[in-house]
Amino acid sequence: MRYGYWLPVFGGWLRNVPDEGMSATWEYVKRLAQRSEQIGYDITLIAELFMNDIKGIDADSLEAWSTAAALAAVTERLELMVAVRPTFHQPAIFAKQAANIDRISGGRLALYSQLGEGTRVELWLPQADEGRAATSAADTLRSKARAIGTAEVMGRSLSR
Repeated sequence: MRYGYWLPVFGGWLRNVPDEGMSATWEYVKRLAQRSEQIGYDITLIAELFMNDIKGIDADSLEAWSTAAALAAVTERLELMVAVRPTFHQPAIFAKQAANIDRISGGRLALYSQLGEGTRVELWLPQADEGRAATSAADTLRSKARAIGTAEVMGRSLSR
């Protein structure tokens, strides 16, 4: 069995508790991730949202991708699962970011897609002759896309 938790990118997840004693700061989530790794947690989910819909839009919140990259550099074993919202991203940039964080973490990046059941999304990346980096990123995305469901990358179908 594996154990995981939602990283408190909003300073907690409870809507009816104004102060849960968790701050939405880099210092706090860094300490939490390192400590959770020490006591045996396997994975943390890092939610991708652009405003704090738990504590209010004026409250602090951490951005998922830069937080995942930073945590990759300060942890050794903890798997970092970013809750991806594919419609938030230009696909080639998304693929490159995911591939880079996966390399920084030594293969510890996981992707959780926030698509509904039966949703189809088209991911179009540049053709191979437009650059090896995008092609490499597409290959990495293809290998990590099991959580995304059905999508197309460079004309090829991805499925769970």
